[in-house]
Amino acid sequence: MLINAGNIGKWSDKARTELMIKSKRLSQYGIFRGQIIAALCALTLLAGCSNGVKYFVRKNTDFSGIQRIAVMPLENFTTDKYAADKMKSMVMIELLSKGMDVTEPGQVISAMNELKIRSVDRMSVEDMRNIGRMLDVDALILGSVETFTISRGISVSYPEASIRLTLIESRDGLALWSIWHSAGGADFWTRHFGSEGRTLDEAAREVVKEALGTLF
Repeated sequence: MLINAGNIGKWSDKARTELMIKSKRLSQYGIFRGQIIAALCALTLLAGCSNGVKYFVRKNTDFSGIQRIAVMPLENFTTDKYAADKMKSMVMIELLSKGMDVTEPGQVISAMNELKIRSVDRMSVEDMRNIGRMLDVDALILGSVETFTISRGISVSYPEASIRLTLIESRDGLALWSIWHSAGGADFWTRHFGSEGRTLDEAAREVVKEALGTLF
């Protein structure tokens, strides 16, 4: 079952520089393992910039035909054990707000179990094609949460959140778009006057909204 704006209530509870810098982490994914440099070259990536957010997209890609998306479980590289689930929900909500049809999380897990996919970081291109067919989606979103924390300075505290997302065409297993983005840090008022700034959840929602804003 696909989620759309009409049934969101059923589940709501529960960059070439930046990308290359993080290639070690990206290499944990089956699609990139042992071939991340080749994959980046094959993408014929074009640098883009929207509101200061850097991202890469496959040349001549038409995203208008992508309407049905499955968000795969995000990898969690933070010390907050719930960070990946929280930010995955934010990704899904943002996609829904843009009119996308999003597969229910439980259905994604069921498909992974049926296909004996134990973890996203071990998925092959063929696994992605198979799960795409099973879920009847146009694309998959894979990614990781790399920062989700409250950083503490000498006299101030401030939220920091960062995420990496990649859009994979389910039919061919091709990476169409990829981004690494972060938000948070101490703003002027927090640094100089110690005033209360954004919450961690607000920083996380901002990073997700800005990241997906470069895509749809």
